[in-house]
Amino acid sequence: MFGMVILTYILASVFAIAGMGAAGVLIPNYIAMGLGVHAAMLLGLTQNTAELTVATAMNWKKGLIEWRKVARVFVPAALFVPLGAYVNVHIPRIFVLVALALFFLFAIYRMVTGGAAEAGDGRKTYLLGAVQGFTAGLIGVDASPIAIIAFSYLFRNPKKVSANTAATALGVSGVTLLTYALLLPRIPIATGTLAAIATAGFLGGITGTLLMHRVKPLHVRYTTMGLLSLATVEIIAKILTANVPETLHVLSVGTVVGAFLAFLYGMGRRMARRPSPSP
Repeated sequence: MFGMVILTYILASVFAIAGMGAAGVLIPNYIAMGLGVHAAMLLGLTQNTAELTVATAMNWKKGLIEWRKVARVFVPAALFVPLGAYVNVHIPRIFVLVALALFFLFAIYRMVTGGAAEAGDGRKTYLLGAVQGFTAGLIGVDASPIAIIAFSYLFRNPKKVSANTAATALGVSGVTLLTYALLLPRIPIATGTLAAIATAGFLGGITGTLLMHRVKPLHVRYTTMGLLSLATVEIIAKILTANVPETLHVLSVGTVVGAFLAFLYGMGRRMARRPSPSP
């Protein structure tokens, strides 16, 4: 269990810098360490809740959180978590992976291009909140990269994107944890293990948030982009190796390849529009 606690602390620290819960990465590692899928999900969500609670409290104290804008993302998210959890057992999991890959690519693009709020972005944030909640319920994590997309429409400062993402992900993690606790049969998890993982997440949240407050906003942006890129690579690897019918596999891989080409095209156009440096 010691190795599980250390891993939780390290990943919680890194992900807290970007305002993201570490459950999406921790759950596969918990399973590899011998836990069942549902036990790993509950532990991951418990860690998320502990990590993001302290991160949100520290960010609020720093004045980085705007609760009205958090509500615009969280309220529709909370409403759609149960629907996602219900659908979980009724669709091929590869569809979820493809959707996540697309969202991650768009999140990276938004982090690179930045940009302030635009006219009509309220509808986008409501919609993205609903998508975040549905996705969180579907895969059992907080789906915080989708919140990053939403808040990148509302804030130019990466620290505010991180802080408000953490606040939203905290609420989504709590709702998802409650939903799965009600839907799943009783999962035998030792109280000591649960407490140790929650403590590691709590301490990791403190460490990561302190780092986020001290580093330059640009470094927060780079950290977020790095984490999203790693998550995208992991998701694409799972899509490529998925054991599904050939037609479904070709369609899924083709969709991701097309999205990646669109991402490169968009980045190329963005770079081409940048003014050349004066001689």
